[in-house]
Amino acid sequence: MKHFLLTFLILKSICSLAQSEKLILTENENKLWFESINKTELLTEKIDLINNRLTNDVNVYIKWSFSDGITVSRFPKLDSIRKIRTKGFCKPLYLLKYKDNVIAFRIENPIDSELTDSITELISKNNIRNVEIWTDDNRQALYGTSADCGVIMLEIKKRKVFKAFKKLNLTNSKYDEISNYK
Repeated sequence: MKHFLLTFLILKSICSLAQSEKLILTENENKLWFESINKTELLTEKIDLINNRLTNDVNVYIKWSFSDGITVSRFPKLDSIRKIRTKGFCKPLYLLKYKDNVIAFRIENPIDSELTDSITELISKNNIRNVEIWTDDNRQALYGTSADCGVIMLEIKKRKVFKAFKKLNLTNSKYDEISNYK
């Protein structure tokens, strides 16, 4: 009974947090967000939407405390099982492109807010040339289930900005292999 009550309270708190912070938790909310970013014509508005999404995606986590003093933090991740992802915590895959070089990453929790702040500072109208949104089947052909929740490709203007992203160590070896494939 304690576990049922605890689970109910956790789910209730996530729902209320999602309403107050406009978090995107489900696949349907993610589709609506992608529709809104596709309707936006101005690059600065797209960049603002992306930075807000990056910041809000970090805010989703669950923490359980038990009476024996054990504390468990569970950070919702995108599993390789599509049914779990459909129920919640749908996050897009981000691609940073400079000429022929690509960095692929997805904001996964746990991630510290300083790293997210560094990312959002680099994603600005002065550093981004173009934003491409992929929500069709081509994204899955290239990136598999990692792209189930969409792909956001940011074309970088300057090489030094791309190097700054590289220094943040955002990449995952699985994505590195994909992006370096020729």
